[in-house]
Amino acid sequence: MSDRSPTDSTPVLEFRNVDTHYGTVQILHDVSITIAPGELVCLLGGNASGKTTTLRTILGMVEPTAGAVLIDGQDMQGLTTAQRVAQGVSMVPENRRLFKRMSVRENLEIGAYLRKDDEKEADLEHIFTMFPRVKERLNQTSGTLSGGEQQMVAVGRALMSRPRVLLMDEPSMGLAPILVAQNFAIIEQINAAGTAVFVVEQNASMALSIADRGYVLQSGRIVLSDTAEALKADPRMREAYLGEIPDA
Repeated sequence: MSDRSPTDSTPVLEFRNVDTHYGTVQILHDVSITIAPGELVCLLGGNASGKTTTLRTILGMVEPTAGAVLIDGQDMQGLTTAQRVAQGVSMVPENRRLFKRMSVRENLEIGAYLRKDDEKEADLEHIFTMFPRVKERLNQTSGTLSGGEQQMVAVGRALMSRPRVLLMDEPSMGLAPILVAQNFAIIEQINAAGTAVFVVEQNASMALSIADRGYVLQSGRIVLSDTAEALKADPRMREAYLGEIPDA
């Protein structure tokens, strides 16, 4: 891997003409996505559109059969998920996926397991400022928390790795509408502090309300990409979700 420093013009995360397969079945078809440092980008699509495979490919759980995944301009081919986290990628998974028999503190500390610095406690305090409820529940078993509280812990755990780009997998799933709004406000706050965020979401209106740009994935292909404002006004958005995108 190169040891050059990324420049402001280098995407923090890039999919470059990526194909992926599960066995003989192709899931992603020539997918290209770029996320600039500090940008908030959403990937929209319905069930079986390829959103989960996109995240799995970023994290190295699936290797592209063509194309490349780059972090700060460096090709991630062959790197493990842990090595990619060390390069600056972290994810808040769908349905939180906490270690439910472990305490809140232990879950947060797992997020920092690759770090060697002495600033973990300072980062914990920052998370407590963002989520006072998490501090109140610090010694509680994670499995006993409410869905909203578990989401806070999952976000805090991901932030403990100090990511340059934070992946959010379906952050609205399983939450009451008021908690969805709060969750997306937190995503905006994280982004405003300088972390690039990639939101993978079915709730198009919510994701586009906070994003700078968006992509629409359908049957493993990018069928629309534009600024969030332009996508919200594009009549083809409805067609994309109904599977009716016309040929260009």
